[in-house]
Amino acid sequence: MADFLYKGVVDWFLDQLSQDAILPGDRMPSLRVLSKQLGLSLNTIIHGYELLSEDGWIESRPKSGYFVCHRSETKPALLLTGEALRTLSRDGTKPAWSCLAHRGALVDQSDTFLAPTVRQEEVHLPVLGKGHLTARESVSDYLKGLGIKAHASQLWLGHSPLAMFTQSVQTLTQRGDAVLVLTPCDPRITTTLQSLGRHVITLGAGERGVDLDLAIRCLRDDSIRLIVLPSQFSFPAGQLISNLSLRRWLAIIEETKLPVIEWDMCSHLAYRAGSIMTYKSLDSSDHIVYIGGVESKGVGRSASWCLPGRHHGLLEGAFLGADMSLSDAQQVALSDALQPNSKRSLTRRAREVWANSERVKAHLEARLGEHVSFVASKGGMSLWMHLSTPLGIAGTTALLANFRHAFVPGTLVSHEPDAKHWLAVNVTLDDVQPLAKALAEHLISDDNQPVGKSLDEVVSETIEASNPIEETKQTEEIVEAIESDLAPSDAIEVEKEEKTVAATKGEDKKPRNATTEPLYNPMLDLINHDFG
Repeated sequence: MADFLYKGVVDWFLDQLSQDAILPGDRMPSLRVLSKQLGLSLNTIIHGYELLSEDGWIESRPKSGYFVCHRSETKPALLLTGEALRTLSRDGTKPAWSCLAHRGALVDQSDTFLAPTVRQEEVHLPVLGKGHLTARESVSDYLKGLGIKAHASQLWLGHSPLAMFTQSVQTLTQRGDAVLVLTPCDPRITTTLQSLGRHVITLGAGERGVDLDLAIRCLRDDSIRLIVLPSQFSFPAGQLISNLSLRRWLAIIEETKLPVIEWDMCSHLAYRAGSIMTYKSLDSSDHIVYIGGVESKGVGRSASWCLPGRHHGLLEGAFLGADMSLSDAQQVALSDALQPNSKRSLTRRAREVWANSERVKAHLEARLGEHVSFVASKGGMSLWMHLSTPLGIAGTTALLANFRHAFVPGTLVSHEPDAKHWLAVNVTLDDVQPLAKALAEHLISDDNQPVGKSLDEVVSETIEASNPIEETKQTEEIVEAIESDLAPSDAIEVEKEEKTVAATKGEDKKPRNATTEPLYNPMLDLINHDFG
């Protein structure tokens, strides 16, 4: 027995954990239930839970209770700030087609979330324009929780955030204009810009934010016409943005007077309760076009909203012409989801996703061990996972053929030199075991793959092994899609930035790759970097 009674709670917990009676993501017994079960006072149980919380074994969630956390045994991966601006190649619509194949991995896998509750015959009745006032008022109240003051009359509702983004880009910029995008981000942002013929320049953000010197230099020298900022939990790292970072970016935006689009699809998936700051929440001059929403894999079960800000005069016509309106049933489902006490509320779904993400992390780490490490995540749709060695052609091909709904290759999400070492794994998956098993097999066996085979031969063999009667047409489709994913990135460092970095940091400096044993110099924050 423990020396102190409250340590008996810790002993009980560790014993339950060793027997797999309690798993990461599970809800702990209530304080009163455990008090009766162990025959200890309520104060003793509370003290024991506090000890477990301090050690990271459990986490308290307001109005929900205590939940078991996954305690990683491997050193977390460190996402480093990009050292150079990168210009993406102009591949037309090819990147967008490649990204579209992964849409399932970018959204909530739930089949029931945002499902209409009214009669089926009413589902397809359109509502012209912005949407019903009551639905917009529900969204407006939700945004107040994010610190965004928006009157319902200023909001636009639609069925697709990507359609709103596309219309905004086409209205605010012209073909050939330069657009600055912070990465890693939702790959639909960069691929859509490329398919629209925009000149895309990316700037990698890390654990400590971005190199603001590079950002300012880019805005000064490259005739940037639009800035795209991923919001809190920018896909897929899930890093909280500091108040200082927000204010410094707002000062830059205010000085340049450039239009800005904030892409915010995951604010409802915070791992901790509380107000979440956004760029838009501090945008007193209304320079920012704010696009948010909720996406599910079910047909007709996605909703988006947009605050055009000072650009409403330009964007209203574009939105009307795109006819993105939600049906009556979709607006009712959205309003219901935004109510905190609803059975299908965003708050409840966030708790479910958090619990599932802990289970996903625990299973992947148990199965893959030292081969993987994770960036510390505070919310969002995905785990940003670092592989000790990148997957080979055969392994990546087989995974993409069978698990496109489960992960996104790092080369689509980031444009840094080490992008092949990264995967973004969807944490809303009902069952991550098949993916973990496949990853374990390929991380070990990829080194034995013969080099002389073409991609077409590898894909054909993979399909024949799983289904000998697969049609040739499907093989060709998979080959075409995977070739897009595996095509080497043509991102080119801007020469003047490369020379500047080389001059200031030394020609013989090795690339800073994110590894499981990162080296971090805190003085960099005081010299170049933001405190993101």
